[in-house]
Amino acid sequence: MSDPQDSSPNSRAVNFKTPEPASPLVTASFIVLTVAVLYLGAGILVPLVLAVLLAFALAPVVHRLRRLHLPHIVAVLIAVLLAGAVLSTIGYIVATQLIKLASDLPRYQTTVMEKFTALQQTFGGENGTGFLSNFGEALGQLQGQLESSEGAQTTRPMPVTITNDASGPLTLVQSVLGSVLGPLTTAAIVAVFLIFLLLEREDLRDRFLKLVSRGDLRTSTKVMNEAAARVGRYLLVQFGVNLTYGVIFGTGLTLIGVPNAVLWGMLAAIFRYIPFVGTLIASSIPFTLAFAVDPGWSMLLWSVALFATLELVTTNAIEPRLYGSSTGLSALAVLVAAMFWATLWGPIGLILSTPVTVCLVVLGRYVPQLQFFETMLGSDPVLAPPERFYQRLVAGNTVEAIELAEDYVSEHDLPRFYQEIAMPALRLAEADLDTNANDVVHRRRVVESLSGVVEDLDEDLGRQAIAAPRPEVLCIGGRTELDGSAALLLGRLLETEYAISVLPPLTVRQESIGQLDLDGVRVVCLCYLGDNMRSYLRYVARRLRRRQPEVSVIACVFNDDMATTEPGELNVDAVARNIEEAVGAVRLQMAAPRAGAPATEEADQLASAADVAWIRQLARADGAVAERLREIAVAMNVPIAVVDLRQDAGPSNGSGGVVSPHGASAVADLAMSTGEVVVVADVRSDEQFAEDPSLLENGIGFCASAPLVGGDGEIVGALSLLDPEPRSFGAPEAEKLSLLALRLMQDAADGRLAAAAPSPMPAA
Repeated sequence: MSDPQDSSPNSRAVNFKTPEPASPLVTASFIVLTVAVLYLGAGILVPLVLAVLLAFALAPVVHRLRRLHLPHIVAVLIAVLLAGAVLSTIGYIVATQLIKLASDLPRYQTTVMEKFTALQQTFGGENGTGFLSNFGEALGQLQGQLESSEGAQTTRPMPVTITNDASGPLTLVQSVLGSVLGPLTTAAIVAVFLIFLLLEREDLRDRFLKLVSRGDLRTSTKVMNEAAARVGRYLLVQFGVNLTYGVIFGTGLTLIGVPNAVLWGMLAAIFRYIPFVGTLIASSIPFTLAFAVDPGWSMLLWSVALFATLELVTTNAIEPRLYGSSTGLSALAVLVAAMFWATLWGPIGLILSTPVTVCLVVLGRYVPQLQFFETMLGSDPVLAPPERFYQRLVAGNTVEAIELAEDYVSEHDLPRFYQEIAMPALRLAEADLDTNANDVVHRRRVVESLSGVVEDLDEDLGRQAIAAPRPEVLCIGGRTELDGSAALLLGRLLETEYAISVLPPLTVRQESIGQLDLDGVRVVCLCYLGDNMRSYLRYVARRLRRRQPEVSVIACVFNDDMATTEPGELNVDAVARNIEEAVGAVRLQMAAPRAGAPATEEADQLASAADVAWIRQLARADGAVAERLREIAVAMNVPIAVVDLRQDAGPSNGSGGVVSPHGASAVADLAMSTGEVVVVADVRSDEQFAEDPSLLENGIGFCASAPLVGGDGEIVGALSLLDPEPRSFGAPEAEKLSLLALRLMQDAADGRLAAAAPSPMPAA
């Protein structure tokens, strides 16, 4: 009996149970109540939210100061004082520039009057015959008519109001103080909130987690970390964009000759924090000044051109890419959020709209009741690529479906498109068929649209099918039109290697299967998408074997229902569970020599496949292959060397799957798909594999994989090097690994690995 002290301590989080999702009515009521609280409590919430936003921006500064071994309170005060100094400096520069501008304005009056006189002469014409003069006379006549009609009415006495409002110096002082004290009070409240938020940051975080986590600390921590990271990135990107915009705008105005260009550049950078209208407000003043300063029109036109160019480039090219990646919000979401928060909190709401909405989107990612926030406001696609492709097929939108297919094939390849996009889309159609089996129009639209996509891809890629008088391989849809589409995809992948014929489900029905022409056919692939197809498969396979005993039958079951079904249960030669396995099974059956046929090159391919199966059998802790892998690990100076094999490598032995319990299959699969050496020098910092569960759970810090090529030129597996710690791995090491992988396959083909005492590893 184990010692009770060895057991883990009891924790309330262990028995955490996710609460039942609230009803839509409760969620809607909660949202309405929250909006009301936000509107009514704006006086308190706005300074608090501003302080939180500044705390996000100053937290990295405080962290760096604390790394200099400064006390926490000293670091916080220095960070706040630095922020106050920056804001005060900006305010001082703006104030001095405004004073200088006010002193220069009288000099521009003459230019303004001359321009207005020129405009009047241009549009007014000579002797009052121009457009403006005629328009003014028409307005005067209309006004005279209105006054005459009003004079005919009874004249009413003018009301007299007696007030005791004495406007004196005291009233003027009160009005000035009222306009100044409001912003100063808000700034003081924000400063106090900011200092306490930075001082109590860790304690407030723990209290917030305790309040909202309900025992699920992992999810709550992910929400806080992701929200903080997104808001922090947004503030950093926004500061960089606004600063660059202000510098370019101010420099351009200086070159044009607009006075006080430094002031307008700073105002442009500051006002850009107000979405959509900030830059327009900031640029209207220098436009007016350019109109007043220059006797001509060139300064104004150049200023407008500078603003338009800079605004178009920043708004349409720079901001969507930077803000979209840093906040996770769509462009429409930014616009809607700005309108919503401006309605609630006024101009301050415009500034706070994006950071607050980012937090809502992050909450929607982890809180089921608020998931609609991420769906409506997030920038990530809400439909997976197979779902998007299936939606185009359902809508009969072949043009957009072809565009999606071409984009995916250009980034990957045609087999991967069929495997990862087209076949999952057909499974979605099959699931809809189970829901409504009588919707024939829906099925027909999907089948026809997919056929159009396949034809277009073949034309674009220039694929040519092998022409032969009789087919060698039959790809037959098992039961429905969707099964026929699956057979079409499989046939298109094989038609460049073998003579293929794709047949509809009608050909294997009870009344027509006896008429199926099997002369010269070596392999028959029966494709099924639906569940519970065992009886159909057994019946068709039995009838085919009665008519042609030498034909090989492959059951292509593209569903989860028969994932563990063995060939013997279905009376077939092989079972393929995806289109990639189906292609490999056909190649293997075609490589097998027919009864009574002499050994040919296909027999050599079968021997190569047998070698792969032999490696699969020997790949264990005490086998000859394991001993050779230990020698490879020593030669490459790594702790572990392993072998990964493809799912369709070698003849079917019922094992299925990749023989790699060590968890390196993610990197090995990439090496097998690309045919090149893949090196992950530091798994923890690699963007593609940093969160791979198999690598993390096995504590792998370094992985390098080289493809294993069989005798027929097909990639059958990968040789992988593993190390718990990151390490450098250059081109010479990668070339050496490729050479060792090649020698390993040569030794397997020559039978050298069967020796009881393996020979020494040759020097690479």
